[in-house]
Amino acid sequence: MKIMTMTMTLTSKRQTVFPLWWCRREGLENGGPLNVFDMGKDGLLIRPVKAPGKEVIARLLEQTPASKHSPRQAAAIVNQALRPSV
Repeated sequence: MKIMTMTMTLTSKRQTVFPLWWCRREGLENGGPLNVFDMGKDGLLIRPVKAPGKEVIARLLEQTPASKHSPRQAAAIVNQALRPSV
């Protein structure tokens, strides 16, 4: 089964199709972006897009900047990426 994915924005009026209790639970009382997954005949899977946490942001900022690297630098980057995380 091929799952189609799209992103939509929920307005502050919740477009009258989303229950208020769900919007409150997911932090969408004032609207926000949603990921929508088409599950075919099984319906839609709708999940709010959450901002990454501080740890994820810090890890992304510590990454090696994109640029040309020597073969030795490239090998070190690959080895670091393949190292099991703690």
